[in-house]
Amino acid sequence: MSAPLRLRRPEVIRQVGARTDSEENLKFYLDRLIKMIPAESVSLYLVGSGVIPGGKIVVLGVWIVVCIISVVAVRVFGTADRKAGTPPDWIHVVISVSAFVVWVYTLGGGFFAAMGLYVPWVGSLLVLLWTFFPPLFYRGPAT
Repeated sequence: MSAPLRLRRPEVIRQVGARTDSEENLKFYLDRLIKMIPAESVSLYLVGSGVIPGGKIVVLGVWIVVCIISVVAVRVFGTADRKAGTPPDWIHVVISVSAFVVWVYTLGGGFFAAMGLYVPWVGSLLVLLWTFFPPLFYRGPAT
């Protein structure tokens, strides 16, 4: 399967015969939402941060960077199609990296708390807003 995480605009899909109505628009929104949340890297972060001993802030910071690299790698690979000559969707990659950072912040703990930057209610609002709005506004590349 080529470019399994690539977002497809409804207009592009319509050209090949898909019907459009409010149900289809919801389907396209949910498809974008699911593809933009880096669940695999959030899971990787959670398992890794769970085995890092408390107080190892530098190690946790390095682990966050490793997980960000995993987000970039998965999204670059998942949005590009070498056979068709389609480049990665860099906007999607940036949105997913941002989503990862928001999720890590929201999960609280270690790194952000040690830096004095963690406020639980801010994290909750960030994850709500960042999960809802990017898939609403970014509909994928034009082609």
